[in-house]
Amino acid sequence: MIAADLRTIDRRARERVTDVVDEMRRAQGRIGYASIDTGSVSGMASYKAFLKDLVQRDEGLIRDQTAAIGLAAGAATSLSGFLTDSLSPALLRVREQTAPSGEIGQTNRAYFEQSAAAARLAARDLAAASGRAGDALKTRLGDIPLPSTDRAAAALVETIAPVIDQLAALARELRRFTEAEATAGPGAEEAKPLIAAVEQRRDQASVVLDSLRRMKRLDLLRIVDVLRSGSAALVIGPPGVGINAIDLAALFPRGSALEIGVGGSDLSRRAEELLSTSIAALINPSRPIVVVVHGEPRAYFDQIPMFERLSARLRLRGIDLVEWAAVADQAPPKLATIDPDGSRPVVYVSMAPDSTAQGVTRGAPAGAQRAARLGQVLTSLADSGANLLVSMNPSIIPGYGEQDPTTAPLARFGLAAETGRPLLRERVTAQGRVIETDQMLMPDRGDTPLAGAVRNLPTFVPWPIALFERPVEEKVRITRTTLYSIQATADVWAESQWLRLWQTPREQRSILPEGPQFDEGRDGRWPEGQPTKTPQRWAVSVAAERFELGAKPQRLIAVGSNAWFMDQVTHQQLAVDGRAAAANPGNLELFEAAVYWLANQDALIAQSPSARIVPMIGNIDETLLSRLRLAVVIGMPMLVLLAGLSYRLVRG
Repeated sequence: MIAADLRTIDRRARERVTDVVDEMRRAQGRIGYASIDTGSVSGMASYKAFLKDLVQRDEGLIRDQTAAIGLAAGAATSLSGFLTDSLSPALLRVREQTAPSGEIGQTNRAYFEQSAAAARLAARDLAAASGRAGDALKTRLGDIPLPSTDRAAAALVETIAPVIDQLAALARELRRFTEAEATAGPGAEEAKPLIAAVEQRRDQASVVLDSLRRMKRLDLLRIVDVLRSGSAALVIGPPGVGINAIDLAALFPRGSALEIGVGGSDLSRRAEELLSTSIAALINPSRPIVVVVHGEPRAYFDQIPMFERLSARLRLRGIDLVEWAAVADQAPPKLATIDPDGSRPVVYVSMAPDSTAQGVTRGAPAGAQRAARLGQVLTSLADSGANLLVSMNPSIIPGYGEQDPTTAPLARFGLAAETGRPLLRERVTAQGRVIETDQMLMPDRGDTPLAGAVRNLPTFVPWPIALFERPVEEKVRITRTTLYSIQATADVWAESQWLRLWQTPREQRSILPEGPQFDEGRDGRWPEGQPTKTPQRWAVSVAAERFELGAKPQRLIAVGSNAWFMDQVTHQQLAVDGRAAAANPGNLELFEAAVYWLANQDALIAQSPSARIVPMIGNIDETLLSRLRLAVVIGMPMLVLLAGLSYRLVRG
């Protein structure tokens, strides 16, 4: 359903979207298309009727949620009255009955006085939250009642949760106070009846909180801002399936964008991707949750825009991205607000810290310490059966004879990573010798869903790290598939003395007096011409699956790079024939495919239409390239010679 002022939409863009919908309808007849011209009086009337129909579709669910929130608000009001009228005066009576003699007596009296004041403040907060929830239930969409049950529930949750913690702590302190010999007396006797009352109220509030957290957010409320704007592109599923909104500007680019090179095929691909991903997000009830686990000192995704575009792409597909700063937060993030019933698959993506970094402040953990903490978290996740996407940085830890902890989960899948020696490539140019720390790779050939998602798409891999197979216990079966690898030529080697190059900014590396050079004793290289048993390619990305008796299969994807899915890499642009195209289309396609594969949703893995806006020609295999060179250098002269001999034989 397109609702917009059609005069503001370019005719070419509208025609392309209509063509795509027609093709989709021919392939799957249960898809419809309609538009409302909100630029006319009759169109606005139709739009209001359309909104009314949308609200009526969810009328039963809205009514049930409104009633549940009303009960929760009533419970909050009741709890507020208990705190003000019963608990606070009772705590003050306990204070008065507690002997003031000695340091312990003075401390206890101060505690009960403070707790009474805290109870009154909590009561005030609960009353205010109940009022905000009531206001949220009175909101409207134009002149149509549409209670904001999500905002109402959030107002109550954010207030009830700390009150429950406060009551639980108070119950513990009251029990400790009544059971201690040093505090026996009238005060303890006055406090004993309070324990059961406080615990009862805590348990009742916990039930209310749990019901609020399990309340699913209505899809209609998720797009209510779009609906209010009067311009919307909506994908509407059957009742109970949901609604998705599409960015109208992305679906219908303005005429100025069309004039600078966005051709018809580009418009079709863009429309196909936007529509197909929105439909796929609706028909997939268990949309994955991506938890990015990193070893930085604190959470930073909100301050540093490293994954804004990646997050937007995932949201279009109904996938949520959550940050977990494992060093700052020991416990994993709570997902109840986005997954109330715990039915959505969770995929953990690791980001390794810089092991060479010092602590940000005095006493703060250095990079190696943070890597150890991240390794503990990843190992715990792997041992619990979680599916992981492990990325890795070059590390100084193997240089001290220890294993890089951030790669510890790889051992469960018969893999090991040589993070102590990243792969470098030597290239000689007209300006002199150049050491490349980054590689543009084409995917290895294969018939797996992952291979199909990135087929013929260049992928940028900063500071590649080699992966190797290792033996595993006999009772476990492991399958491994190499996704990306680097040809083992004489100009590529695993470098041990990489630290100075790592710490030098990229733009200043050209002025280094001398770059790293291959050292036979410390570095590693697999030159061409070695025996067949020696691997001839450096694997830098591997997908593995572990099958163990009595346990469900566990999956892992290892990528020997750390920054490969950041916005600065995935959204680099280049101009081809006047059109903007992704410079590294394989990076985003690999990440999205990896999420679906690790979530065990293989059927959703497919190469997006926008990935092939510009045709890509893959690199020629080194062996085939050598044969072609020989054919040109030797074959052409031989062909000329044979042609001459044939001519002489024919002429006699």
